[in-house]
Amino acid sequence: SSHPAADCEGHVDSVNIAWTADNDGDPISTGWDYRSPTSIVGARVVRTPIDSLQMSFNWWITNYTDPSLDFGPRRAGTPEEPFRNFGARQGTPEGDRNKYYVMSKPEFDYDLLFTAVDQQLQGWLPPPPNAEEMADGFDTRYLLSFGPFDVDPGQTLPLTLAWVGGENFHRDPKAFETLWDPHHPFAYYESLDFSSLATNSRWASWIYDNPGVDTDGDGYRGKFALCGPPGQISTDTFWYEGDGVPDFRGASPPPAPKLKVISEVGKLVLRWNGYYSETTEDVFLHDVDFEGYRVYSSLDDRPQSFSLLQSYDREDYNRYVWREPAPGQGRWELDGIPLTLDSLRRLYQNPTFNPLTFNRNNPLRIGDSLYFFEAQDFNQSDLSDPHGIRKVYPDALYPGTDPSAWQESDVTYEHGERLPKYYEYEYVLDNLLPTVSYYVSVTAFDFGSPVVGLPALETSPINNAIEEYPQTTSTTVAAEKLDAYVYPNPYRIDAGYARRGFENREGDLPPERARRLHFANLPPECTIKIYSLDGDLIQTIEHRFPPGSPTSQHDVWDLTTRNGQTAVSGLYYYVIESPGRTQIGKIVIVK
Repeated sequence: SSHPAADCEGHVDSVNIAWTADNDGDPISTGWDYRSPTSIVGARVVRTPIDSLQMSFNWWITNYTDPSLDFGPRRAGTPEEPFRNFGARQGTPEGDRNKYYVMSKPEFDYDLLFTAVDQQLQGWLPPPPNAEEMADGFDTRYLLSFGPFDVDPGQTLPLTLAWVGGENFHRDPKAFETLWDPHHPFAYYESLDFSSLATNSRWASWIYDNPGVDTDGDGYRGKFALCGPPGQISTDTFWYEGDGVPDFRGASPPPAPKLKVISEVGKLVLRWNGYYSETTEDVFLHDVDFEGYRVYSSLDDRPQSFSLLQSYDREDYNRYVWREPAPGQGRWELDGIPLTLDSLRRLYQNPTFNPLTFNRNNPLRIGDSLYFFEAQDFNQSDLSDPHGIRKVYPDALYPGTDPSAWQESDVTYEHGERLPKYYEYEYVLDNLLPTVSYYVSVTAFDFGSPVVGLPALETSPINNAIEEYPQTTSTTVAAEKLDAYVYPNPYRIDAGYARRGFENREGDLPPERARRLHFANLPPECTIKIYSLDGDLIQTIEHRFPPGSPTSQHDVWDLTTRNGQTAVSGLYYYVIESPGRTQIGKIVIVK
């Protein structure tokens, strides 16, 4: 079938797909209900070893009890292609020879709906006696075949097929009742909507082989079309096929930002750089589709535990246009990707243009066209709020995307590489418990592909999640020679620390293995030794972290001995040895 490409005006996307659907969607008196099969499914070929091959589509109705009711479209014989008799049955090919004949003969059967239409002038056999009954819906089998292929011993034949579904194939519950005529099925056929099936079929091929992506680096990016209204010079390039090298890569969000956490007592400062998030092109859109950031925190590292704290997204708007392909079939359709407020004001030459003034009930009229606008996401774009997401360097200028053109005054090395200050952001979490570790994350999300119904995609919070204690950093501890301390001290077995969320947050440890005594204000590198009053070495903890890295100022003792036994109640000494310093303190365990 052929279908207009939603992303490129004037381009028709053709694909061979064998499909099946209910004849009328099973409407009820008031329309559709949850039992109504209004969708469509089909199968298509995505990959074969050769580009040029013969394809065939055949269907038939099998009837084992009455061969006269066994039917399938067949072409009349010609001197060059004599008719092959299947015996008493016209439809079902029985036996290997007949099956191979059907597979190898290039033929595209007309759709079941056209069974009662006399197509002898096109070379088909006449309709069967019960054609009207068959045309309005019947139990059929179909065959999608392609080839031929030569497969030598030991060779493999790589084939990729896609099973595709589409929604809202049946749109009008009254269509079959009012439009169906087996001898003139075109009006009813036109009421069916193949757009969702076509879109999903196209996405199946795109995921297999990303269009416009030179996977093997040979300079070829695939097939493309030049898009634009008829009669105008086309300037937009629309890639609709890949380079033939499988990618098996679906739509994805922008890269997660580079994140670091700066800890203070009771406070965590999240600092991130979004250069890659905001400049990486989407593999399908071939343009940057970055929309914003979201800040999350959690008390454990399970994805479902992260809670949204703050969000930023660019101020942009989706534009909808009224389209009426046929009288009485008008509907609002999304028109392209989101537009920024500045671009809308330039487009409509109005410096005070407010897109939200125009909604479905009060559309914007430009000539014969009607438009209305909706915000993409929440449009929470203020970066000046000290309690929200803000820019670290608000006066930094846009540096461009060529690193060789960046001046040293334009860049920062806070994330281990040379990145522009322009993309540096931070968010402050305060009023935190210093005794508890927090998992924090910043995600990036895009605006999706609204025209084809792809929702906004967001990176997972666990991609760049960092665990940190809101305590003084190990760098500061070492520089200022701050004293280490232990908590809780005394440690009470009966205090219910796990019940209160201080231990065993995931609940996957037995109580005697979930206990934790915390050491804080540690330098990046030290050795912690725990002794009994008799001087016996109970446990040794080697604390080794890069300076300033997350949790480098903190460590724990699980209250077990070096022999794996549970420490008994009593008084213990600890010794913390670091370069140039030794600290000694006491620990009390109470049962």
